[in-house]
Amino acid sequence: MLKIFETEAELAQAVAGEMLTQLENENEPMFCLAAGSTGTSSFKTFSDEVSAEQLEKFRFASLDEWVGVSGDVVGTCYQMLNDDLFKRLPIAPEQVTFFETKGTDLAAECAKLDATIAARPLTFSLMGVGMNGHIGLNEPGMPVLDHASVVKLSDTTKRVMQKYFDEEVALQEGITLGLAQILSSKHVIVALIGAHKADIAKEIFENPEANLPAQYFLNRGNVDFYLDAAAASKLIK
Repeated sequence: MLKIFETEAELAQAVAGEMLTQLENENEPMFCLAAGSTGTSSFKTFSDEVSAEQLEKFRFASLDEWVGVSGDVVGTCYQMLNDDLFKRLPIAPEQVTFFETKGTDLAAECAKLDATIAARPLTFSLMGVGMNGHIGLNEPGMPVLDHASVVKLSDTTKRVMQKYFDEEVALQEGITLGLAQILSSKHVIVALIGAHKADIAKEIFENPEANLPAQYFLNRGNVDFYLDAAAASKLIK
């Protein structure tokens, strides 16, 4: 279902509300949340409203990470989620399972996340959409996978990712959950926020030949697309 919100703040409140509902209604809630600007406002609202008692059930599985960078480096997915969410919550380290990509066995890291999700399936996923339509680090042209994998970064992603880092980095690979793995969540919200996402939103909804990863989530009963008015500004009314 497509839902358009007048403001980013209204969209963020709706996402935070769904996160709280998950903790209330699921016996074994398992979250998978995109790093970066997509969820920043939602995570603040969620952390302000959630109780320590509710968080006893909270578990988190990593979506993606840049390969070859330590998680404490500014610009990594872990660093952003840690600052925006984890550090705000009274949770234990074992409640979060994240990809480690610096000096580690990447195949083992993929197996670790696969096993984590097999043992406790995803109940809620919040996805952003890249400027090229990617979800996680599933780039255009990649096969639809039901497991985690190491992937080559597209030129678009390598260019856009630089905004997250304090200094330029030369990364070639990422590690990510597969599209089918994400779609296995009980509920998925795909969020597009801001005028800079208007062109890719138009491609997703109005160009069925584009074959974008985000289009894999269209017309799914467990998926909602949340757009603010700016991101939806170029859609046919």
